[in-house]
Amino acid sequence: MPLVHSEKIEETTTLLLWKLTETVEELRENLGGDYNAEEFSKITHPQKIREWLASRLLVKTLSEQFGITYKGTHKDEHGKAFLINNESHISITHTFEYVAVVMNPYDAVGIDMEKMDAKLQRTSKKYLSVTEHAHAADQLAPLCMYWCAKEAIYKQYGRKKVSFRDSIFIDPFETESLLLAGTLIDNGFVVNSNVYVRWFDDHCLAIAL
Repeated sequence: MPLVHSEKIEETTTLLLWKLTETVEELRENLGGDYNAEEFSKITHPQKIREWLASRLLVKTLSEQFGITYKGTHKDEHGKAFLINNESHISITHTFEYVAVVMNPYDAVGIDMEKMDAKLQRTSKKYLSVTEHAHAADQLAPLCMYWCAKEAIYKQYGRKKVSFRDSIFIDPFETESLLLAGTLIDNGFVVNSNVYVRWFDDHCLAIAL
């Protein structure tokens, strides 16, 4: 898994992005026994197995950079991953080609990565408000940015049953923007987030802080 990108964001958050090249066998060998075997056993799709193992290997690598002894991860009742033996906040994303992890010792973080694809156009009205939909103008780059930003904020918030269209809003932006502003509203609870955008080929990566 060659390291593609490493970055410190807002002094407290560390991002690692790796290119996924290994087989399942190579990933299991490198990870050893440091993973949640019960969670792993529920995954059946070969590519999902590969992505899951790769993401845990990257979490292990990042943990060790922070001086944390990696003991694996669990998921809370909302499906958000957390370290077994440490209170640092993590977030994970993976695609067919990449796996990325962010860690913040103090505050919740969220990360998402998506490849530009026509499905974002077909489903845009399901995740964009009327204003956002008009702003995106059915163009793939802004649609991808909207999706990734909203998914990153959703992961940062860490609770289920939040509507991307009706509860998470992204301020208007230029396609070249590397910093977006987002707001999540859930039962009167408001979260304001800075969303950092990075592009790798035709993949958009968003980190919500």
